[in-house]
Amino acid sequence: MGADPIYLPPQDYSVVWPVLGGFLLFGLLIWALTVWMLTRAPEEGGSGAPLPPEAMMKLRRDALGRIDAVEESVAAGTMAARKGHHELSKIVRGFVGRASGLETDTMTAADLRERGPVHLATLIEEYYPRQFGIEEADRPSIARSAGAARQVVGEWS
Repeated sequence: MGADPIYLPPQDYSVVWPVLGGFLLFGLLIWALTVWMLTRAPEEGGSGAPLPPEAMMKLRRDALGRIDAVEESVAAGTMAARKGHHELSKIVRGFVGRASGLETDTMTAADLRERGPVHLATLIEEYYPRQFGIEEADRPSIARSAGAARQVVGEWS
């Protein structure tokens, strides 16, 4: 067996594998940052800065106009009373949210009672049976609900 051993030169590594590894590590870093940002606890409170009087007047005027439009639509029969109560709830929640900086659009009635304005919590609790009750809300109930919404918006300071 006098054969000479076969000598193989060292193999070159491809640059593809380190580049793919770098992209993988970069992707994991981006994923971890995204998960961390999405699962952070929300900041407490609103912006803290009150609206200027002119902005508050415009916000109030717009909300009252939208309340009137909903009441007229339900009275005319172009909108169901249940949908009218949904719209009134959205209008009042939106007004209070922009006026106070609270996230009232996503707060339940219990959250509103705990952290929100009491009169808004009372109004939303009054709307719940008309919005989500078994039977359709009747048209005359919209006048009372719109009046309560006007009171909350009008008395807000």
